[in-house]
Amino acid sequence: MSAGYFENEREDMTVNDGKWFSEARFGMMLHWGLYSLLGGEYKGRQCGGADDGGANELGEWIQSFFAIPCAEYEQYARAFNPIGFDAEEYVKMARDAGMNYLVVTSKHHEGFAMFKSDADPYNIVDATPFGRDPIAELAAACKKYGVKFGLYYSQELDWHEPDGGGYTLGYKNAGSSWTNNWDFPDNAHKDFSRCFEKKIKPQVKEILTRYGEISVIWFDTPSVISPAQSRELYDLVKKYQPNCLVNSRIGNGMGDYASMGDNQVPGAKKNRDMLYETAATLNDTWGYKSYDQNWKTPEQVISLLTRLASRNVNYLLNIGPDHLGRIPVGAQNVLREVGEWMKVNAEAVYATEPSPYSVDLMSGPVTEKGDSLYFFVNKPEHELLIPGVLTKVESAEVLGAGRAHFTQEGALVRVELPDLTGKIIPVVKLTAQGGVKVDEGLIELPDFGFLLTGSTAKIEGGITLGNACDAMNWKSPEDGMSWTVSADRAGEYAVEMTVNGLHGTEPLETEVDLSVNGETSRRSVRHDRDIEALIARYHRGMIAELGNVALKAGENHIALRLAEPAARDMFRFASMRLIRR
Repeated sequence: MSAGYFENEREDMTVNDGKWFSEARFGMMLHWGLYSLLGGEYKGRQCGGADDGGANELGEWIQSFFAIPCAEYEQYARAFNPIGFDAEEYVKMARDAGMNYLVVTSKHHEGFAMFKSDADPYNIVDATPFGRDPIAELAAACKKYGVKFGLYYSQELDWHEPDGGGYTLGYKNAGSSWTNNWDFPDNAHKDFSRCFEKKIKPQVKEILTRYGEISVIWFDTPSVISPAQSRELYDLVKKYQPNCLVNSRIGNGMGDYASMGDNQVPGAKKNRDMLYETAATLNDTWGYKSYDQNWKTPEQVISLLTRLASRNVNYLLNIGPDHLGRIPVGAQNVLREVGEWMKVNAEAVYATEPSPYSVDLMSGPVTEKGDSLYFFVNKPEHELLIPGVLTKVESAEVLGAGRAHFTQEGALVRVELPDLTGKIIPVVKLTAQGGVKVDEGLIELPDFGFLLTGSTAKIEGGITLGNACDAMNWKSPEDGMSWTVSADRAGEYAVEMTVNGLHGTEPLETEVDLSVNGETSRRSVRHDRDIEALIARYHRGMIAELGNVALKAGENHIALRLAEPAARDMFRFASMRLIRR
């Protein structure tokens, strides 16, 4: 993986045979290669160490971070002997955690193949004392235990090849070079087509033809790959694996489903007729680092899983096995608890539709299946308030705890909750004949107010929405967003705006013109607070406090524009919250 970010270029990415993918919702990713042997450390330095400002934190990028010559790096293969690897243990661990598919790195950017390759002897069977093909063993284990099998393959970056890609990118990735410019410094004369013909195509054919059914091919980091080359790889996949899904990082607007940015949680639900996936780390690295014990808690993993499901996005959770092929104990402990939660609440995750609400409720995300809505309660109290319900509810149930008493007053449903002390994100299920219908407009949420996003706005000018549903290309006062909201009663509201950064840069501080019912005032967008810590670990963002506005009872029109052209990059608006005072 990379710390870089690639926006999906297609808006029509649908597939007829992707039903299993949309129903799966939860998968395991494995980043495993020669980098696992180094464990994030090289000659007294650490990836993410103080001497590099903490920027180089990804264990699988260690060869690039420290510019380790290929001649030296190749020698690590002679010591790579993961005798602790047990394919069935991996697959059972994924299955028991509630994961329905598994994607493993067959070749990462270092160029070392984790499978037997006739195209290049730089592989785990020919170059190591291990001498086994872990890809073959994982494929067999997935088939045995009913888990869909997928393969990651770095189709462009290859630091072992003189013509490996990435050489046209004019910036570094997390302080590291995209291409191998320490062994092969003459970027001007590199030709990716030579690497593509010599290694990439032959190896992709090998992984497609040697391991039985492949459900997913996961490509990564396209930059110099041409449309014709992306098409050739896509056609190759479909020739040998017609039902295999290809992710959008194949490049050039192709693929069967959209890969979100690394660790990215969109701010609003995605199109229910399309396929999406977020790959995310369990700690702060993809490849193994011996000293990275910053594991997400089971509650954080479940929170991300339910948020993504409510937005119609699959959650591909990454684990980095160590140099002996062992899953770190910290990761095992988290997965075990997630599995216990899934035993009770899986029906609220698998084969669900995204939330019918335009935004998350204050209580947490929502999913839909059949005649029922599922409400994930992040901080359970004595009752759950559910707004905007337009149909008569027939029953309420807390999954794993039985039926719950409820009352319905107009569009507001109150569900009495049992004592849920110590329970991680319990789930309330509401059912009505013909389904629970809700107000899908911009309703006022109890104890919250309004949340305005790009996906609920009327957009003017050149603004587009990125994978995270935040604004792209908002650069001019001619660009704008507007919303119509209905307030229960007149009142004053505090305004908070969330703004994201772009490609690792700080969010843009600027001046905006905020209009409410035709009255416009200038507001300063400044970094007043940090965004949620769980998201801020991976994506820059800020919360700006814009003062107060007054809304009248009933319909109100709100508009937002830049006061002047953006000073740099663009105004990456994520959301604006109106909080009743």
